[in-house]
Amino acid sequence: MPDNDEASVIDMGLPAADFDVRHFARTAAGNHRDELDLEAYADAPLSNETLRTLVYLRDIERATMSHLRGLLVTATHKDARVTAFLTTWAFEKFWIADALDAIIETNDADLALDQAKINTHGEHTIRESIVGNIIGVPMTAVHMAVGTVDEWLMQAAYARVAELEPHPELVRTIERLLAVKERQLLFFEAQARYRLLFSRRARSITRRRLRSTPWPIGRLAQPKQESAFFFARLIASSPATVTALDARIDTLPGQSGLSLIRKASRA
Repeated sequence: MPDNDEASVIDMGLPAADFDVRHFARTAAGNHRDELDLEAYADAPLSNETLRTLVYLRDIERATMSHLRGLLVTATHKDARVTAFLTTWAFEKFWIADALDAIIETNDADLALDQAKINTHGEHTIRESIVGNIIGVPMTAVHMAVGTVDEWLMQAAYARVAELEPHPELVRTIERLLAVKERQLLFFEAQARYRLLFSRRARSITRRRLRSTPWPIGRLAQPKQESAFFFARLIASSPATVTALDARIDTLPGQSGLSLIRKASRA
């Protein structure tokens, strides 16, 4: 196993070499509203439980900008490919949240997004900058691994929404959004596996960070009861989903045995 804790990004070669970041940026998925058949909900509105989970997912997707600010004040921003990817990733997640908001507003206008309530967590950005710059290059492995685990969890959550309420238009929209998220995952996962395999220090720091991260990313800005409902309805209610997610996390170099999703479901 290669192991050089002090190597630069250039020395490490090109993680996720098969992923064309320029093509990703050129073909980024933007506004989805033209593809939404919102009239389909007029005669078949979504259940209150589903709307509640969609509100949570929307708010989590919206939290990306705050998370991104924390990433780009560390050594991660020195990697041009990673920075270009993350900027496009945040753009796509903004429009995913917008699509969810359109569905939510159509079903219940009172649940539409209140921009004034978006929490920016500036103090977290300052702390992340200090810690991340002390750690240096291995912090990029941490960020890629966190992104990988978060995408696995979020994709499973979207799939469970569709499974629990198979409204034809909702299912169609979720399939489209999952296709967007799957392309994002290709970069996150390839980067994470490469960087973790390369560096013992990155594996150790990542393990500590994964264990201490409140899942999903953005959870701290959400009411505790909403996070509890999210996990109870979508994740903990499916033991097979919990097992499968934790098994996937186990496959990341140096990250086995964390049981992150099982623990997050009980938090």
